[in-house]
Amino acid sequence: MNYDENMSLFQKETKDEADRIEEEIQGNEPISVPFDPNLIRIRRDPFTLGELIDKIEYNEVNFKTSFQRKSDLWDATKQSRLIESVLLRLPLPAFYFDEVIENEDDIENRRSVWQVIDGLQRCSAFNHFIVKKDLALENLEFLTRFNGMKYDDLPRELQRRIQQTPITTYIVEKGTPEEVKFNIFKRINTGGLVLTAQEIRHAMNQGIAADFVAELAAMPSFQQATCYIISQERMEDRDFITRFVSFYLQDYKTYLPDLDSFLTKGMSQIKYITQEQRDKMKQDFEEAMIAAYKIFGNDAFRKRTDITARRKPLNKALFEVLSVLLSRLSSNEREWLISKGELFKEKFRKLNCDNAFRYSISSGTGQRDSVIRRYTEINRVITETLEQ
Repeated sequence: MNYDENMSLFQKETKDEADRIEEEIQGNEPISVPFDPNLIRIRRDPFTLGELIDKIEYNEVNFKTSFQRKSDLWDATKQSRLIESVLLRLPLPAFYFDEVIENEDDIENRRSVWQVIDGLQRCSAFNHFIVKKDLALENLEFLTRFNGMKYDDLPRELQRRIQQTPITTYIVEKGTPEEVKFNIFKRINTGGLVLTAQEIRHAMNQGIAADFVAELAAMPSFQQATCYIISQERMEDRDFITRFVSFYLQDYKTYLPDLDSFLTKGMSQIKYITQEQRDKMKQDFEEAMIAAYKIFGNDAFRKRTDITARRKPLNKALFEVLSVLLSRLSSNEREWLISKGELFKEKFRKLNCDNAFRYSISSGTGQRDSVIRRYTEINRVITETLEQ
């Protein structure tokens, strides 16, 4: 390999590393405040498939969630084999739903809507075959004589068999605390596409909270400060935003492990604050992103110990602490910090050489000592810079 080829490979490796998000290790510190088992409210309802189909038909099963799991991942063959299983009287796995009460204060319009935790593809297949009636059976293994048939083509006896098929449903009831609900989601999330923690949070926080996080993730200032490299797939971008929101709304000094529970609680708080408070948080975030980019450029939220070293991947913990602390500054303080950018970066590089600080943003990010350390140390560097 000649010199030019070596340099080309080196540049590609450098670019690839700079365009990545650093893998985070939260640490295995146990949950400090385990939840009370009495708060877990799950009921087991004896249901028939016909009753579930009735809820689907009346839009009481929510297929239009804003998280990235899709409801139509199964092809026609896989959907057909599910229908065949029902016709053969084979038992179906249990369904899990999260209960949301719509129009709770309006007795006439009050209704229970279920969000699918586990069983989304099965619900989607039943929706296509029985409700929408746009699925024709194909590639059946045993009941091959029904290939090509739609629901209305089946003998009445088989239609009745589908409707009367018993199924097991577990309903996570309204009132179950968010952090408890999150762990329920995580433990029984067994589908073909296992959800990320952020996808689960979005599934649990439809409406104001999910929309607000998505709005911040779409801001050009955020995308510029993170060099346009954070993927929207699997809600990676919204996970970054949730880190900011959670530590913005909750004082880091009150943090108790685990990190997922803290973020879940933080995201759920969005819907309980006023529109004016959300507007201020959005403005503070915007100004923090602008300040970070003015100070660091394309080096924002990355570990740098040496001015000559190549650029490192984006670091989630650094994004969290810098975005929150920069948002807490007054406009004058941010402008002054920007004007002292070279001094701030020098102090920041020195801090990144400290092993204890590096651990707090790399290997034990979810431990209480790590959270306290990274906020304390970055706040110290900001204060020292502003005072010089």
